[in-house]
Amino acid sequence: MINITTEFLANIEIGKPRRYENMTIHPVRYKGEAGPDYISLDTALASGGVVIKEVSEGGSVPDLAVHNKSGSAVLVLDGEELHGAKQNRVLNTTILIAAGVEMNVPVSCTEQGRWSYSSAEFSSSQHVMRHDVRSRKMSTVHASLSEGRGYSSDQMRVWEDLRCMGAESGVSSPTSAMSDTYKHHQKSIDTFVEAFPVEEDQAGLLAYIDGRLAGCDFVSRPGVYGKLHDKLLRSYAVDAVVRDPESATREDAGPEGDPAADFLAAIAQCKQQNFESVGMGEDIRFLGPDLIGTALAVEGVAVHAAFFPKPGEENHRPGAQILKRDQRIRNLWDKMTG
Repeated sequence: MINITTEFLANIEIGKPRRYENMTIHPVRYKGEAGPDYISLDTALASGGVVIKEVSEGGSVPDLAVHNKSGSAVLVLDGEELHGAKQNRVLNTTILIAAGVEMNVPVSCTEQGRWSYSSAEFSSSQHVMRHDVRSRKMSTVHASLSEGRGYSSDQMRVWEDLRCMGAESGVSSPTSAMSDTYKHHQKSIDTFVEAFPVEEDQAGLLAYIDGRLAGCDFVSRPGVYGKLHDKLLRSYAVDAVVRDPESATREDAGPEGDPAADFLAAIAQCKQQNFESVGMGEDIRFLGPDLIGTALAVEGVAVHAAFFPKPGEENHRPGAQILKRDQRIRNLWDKMTG
């Protein structure tokens, strides 16, 4: 069993913060081994090196079929969204897909009400699931793994969170699609992306919104991270733009104390569980008093890691309890899985 925590903490470097409005970003660098060669999902899709389809003509909500026809391993991140086919999906965990491999991958649906083909194959939506929704999905996948049920999420909880996300944002979407919320706020989100250009040798980011930890993503190869930087920034910026506008002008909107040291200390307190990955390597789950996280370790190297504040019912956004009572969610799930 790989214990990745000590090596990860010894080699991670968190840079000086930059701030724009109510969001603060620390660049993350890594001085350890980069691990095996790999490319990003978007790079592979753009070249036609990867084909992603429904598992069959009828489809299956929690699974997709991936064929890596390229000569490189392909990294697909937990929360990366795929657009098209019978409905949009996000990955339930980070996977490194070896060259030449055909496999099914575990996913969650990111829209409701559509179960018909819009395209034969999936494309990139250029979005990663919003950090807090991703954290709660990560928590349910962790529970599923611990109970021996594989990489399954709580699909109805994902739908609830996405509908709440749209309602907070004032977005009316016929299918409550996650991507519609991003599109609605695209101009505002773009200003955040422009404010935090990727830095030399940057391999990740540590994000704070309104002075509170939002999350961290790390990729072992800076060249690959550079392809993911804007996409990951959007997953935090989409939250920042819908927060209380007054928070952007408060003097205390930035994090207090030494947030980088506090974050690393919180990782050190996490307990680690290792599971066999769907693709290459080991899928490692972290749970601590304040954090939840995951890492994909290949050849003893953390290829990707992500950490978020530990989710709880108190962290649900306004309106979530009302949305939970909406029986249409359960009816729709029964229809698509029945």
